[in-house]
Amino acid sequence: MILTDFSSFLHTRIQSKNHIALIAHRNPDGDACGSLEGMRGLLENNYNDKKVSVVVPLEDTDDHVTWILGKTVEQVPSDADLVIILDTSLLARTALPAEDFSGYEIITIDHHEILPLAIDGYRDETAASTTQIVTQIAQELHWSVTPDAATALLLGIYTDTGGFIHSNATSSVFHTAAYLLEQGAQQSIIAQKVFGNYTLDYVHNLGNGLLSIQVFS
Repeated sequence: MILTDFSSFLHTRIQSKNHIALIAHRNPDGDACGSLEGMRGLLENNYNDKKVSVVVPLEDTDDHVTWILGKTVEQVPSDADLVIILDTSLLARTALPAEDFSGYEIITIDHHEILPLAIDGYRDETAASTTQIVTQIAQELHWSVTPDAATALLLGIYTDTGGFIHSNATSSVFHTAAYLLEQGAQQSIIAQKVFGNYTLDYVHNLGNGLLSIQVFS
């Protein structure tokens, strides 16, 4: 399915629902957290008659990226009528048992490779992050993007490209990032939160790890 068709399909499904639950993979990274909070902001701002819940089961999380999240719940609400799974297409990668999703309509949005048991949705393996895809959907549907949603979406791009230094930081990624900055995304806050607040213990452990590296010629 091409992006234009999926975006239209997603819009139609959202319009027919009342309560949308968003969930990502276990131990959510920057892309997962950014996708959750970014999509929440997009849905609440563009479909203000819909209830939106972000599901983050109780588990170990990384404070360097979970700061972006607002209010969350630990289980899919019983009255949800659509579940959007972000940054994975496998129920097994969420932190909830598969039976917890029984009876719900599920749509996935992901940028990882297709694997057995993947749930139908939209997947673009050329995208640097799921937040890049979500941003492109927002552009296709002419959704209004608030500064908070833009910051969350930029977080996913920022972390999955290693601060725009990995090989997946293509021209398309920079175009998407520029669009989010135009919508008010706070890149400086992302840089500070993700790379600027490591604890002393973390820095010591990183230093010890670097010192243990051996180079063989």
